[in-house]
Amino acid sequence: MVMVNTIFIIKELLYNKRIFFFTYFLAMVFFVFINGCGYLIEGSNPPLPNEAKTIAILPVQNQTFIAGLETDLSEQLNYLLRSNSSLKISPPKIADLQLSIILLDHKTSPSELSKEQISNGITASITGEAILFDTRINNKIWKDSMLEVHLTESLENEMETISGISLSGRTRQVIKLFAEKIYNLLFNNF
Repeated sequence: MVMVNTIFIIKELLYNKRIFFFTYFLAMVFFVFINGCGYLIEGSNPPLPNEAKTIAILPVQNQTFIAGLETDLSEQLNYLLRSNSSLKISPPKIADLQLSIILLDHKTSPSELSKEQISNGITASITGEAILFDTRINNKIWKDSMLEVHLTESLENEMETISGISLSGRTRQVIKLFAEKIYNLLFNNF
């Protein structure tokens, strides 16, 4: 009996043109509003810039004094990029885009952080540079020479890591934040 009533209500909604049009109109306004605000539906796979289909992550350059940061960052970026089914990671010679990253500075101890950073609850920070090069047009399409992320005390307990490298937990967490920032800039803020 309930199923018959449900089918009857659905038929009425579909056959009543005013209700159908109004529902369709509201759905379109909702999706335009969501897309216009820069929000992405969870689980969506945003496309690469310039309608590229492939990307290469060049070897990360590490100019800090902490060994292994470049390996952990490459691992984190590969993990994030492989979760996006709208792209393919390719060798640099055949990729549409090439992502180049340089790690410039890493701070974790109170002597390295400023008093202002410590008072804001920052326990670690990393600074770097990222360049996105389009091989199809042979041109740099994006560069951010002052990428910086901070790990705060509140985030420190919430983060999880997937790396097997023997870096401190705090260092791996700030590297994960750095990888997420590059991913978000690459897809959501380009």
